[in-house]
Amino acid sequence: MASSTSSRGKASSPSSPKPEAGAPADEHGEEELLSIGELAKRARVSPRTIRYYEELGILPVPVRTAGGTRRYPRAYIFYVEGALLLKDMGFTLEEIGDLGRWALDRTSVASRRTQALLQGKVALLEHRIRVLNRLHDLIVEATRGGRSRKPRPAPELLRLLGEEAQSPNTEH
Repeated sequence: MASSTSSRGKASSPSSPKPEAGAPADEHGEEELLSIGELAKRARVSPRTIRYYEELGILPVPVRTAGGTRRYPRAYIFYVEGALLLKDMGFTLEEIGDLGRWALDRTSVASRRTQALLQGKVALLEHRIRVLNRLHDLIVEATRGGRSRKPRPAPELLRLLGEEAQSPNTEH
């Protein structure tokens, strides 16, 4: 089906994501759509990143105007921010793309590959949480001047810092 477009940059398409309840709308009740530059600016990435994320399937295909210009609902800001957060957590762009396609499908159960990916990331995150909690305790102890009866925390602190620095590279 073709998308309908007005000269004001409003577009709709049955395949485009539905606007969230409460999304800002213009005086006609239509959601305002963003240009690629506006989306990139609001998500604090480059337009090139937006296009690349589309190619990888991280972002849903946007609606286009009659002239072929991409137009994005405001909700796409959250897609980009979510992808950046997952990337910071150690997910590769390929993994984020797999998760994005699965999440956008909404009709299927996660594939075995996606389930294994998520289970591996859960194990990695649980490990990092344990390391960071222990690191927190050691730093708190060190700030108290090491007045406990336990051995000095510095060697264990350094070991944990090294372990945490290596944990994102660990594959499960």
